[in-house]
Amino acid sequence: MRPQAVVSRGRALTLALLAAAAWTALECSPATSSTTDGGADAAACPQDLPASCPARVPSYQTDVEGIIASKCNGCHTDGGVGSSKFDFSTYASVYADRSSMLNQIYACRMPPPDAGALTPDERALLLAWFVCHAPNN
Repeated sequence: MRPQAVVSRGRALTLALLAAAAWTALECSPATSSTTDGGADAAACPQDLPASCPARVPSYQTDVEGIIASKCNGCHTDGGVGSSKFDFSTYASVYADRSSMLNQIYACRMPPPDAGALTPDERALLLAWFVCHAPNN
């Protein structure tokens, strides 16, 4: 594949993820919904999606995998209540559902209150990792 094609596909993915996140944010705006699926006040959900990949790209192994294990895999792994729809126990499964995960996290729909909220640092790491094309690093 030509380098220019790789860059274009990368930009297309970033634009698609940003558009999906923006659409989800509109769905959760106070004008259309007072709460998110997780029960949080939609107006309190920060609009903090990074505009671009940060200089320090979050690492899946170091930063992201542990957050997913502690905040997502209680439900989204074999035997969990959300496992029939999504299984986030491997990088491959997370990568396959990265757009949906971005939408749910950005809109403050996931994780649900009973799973424990993301800290601001965890949220920032996850959103940055998605914006950086969810690398397996």
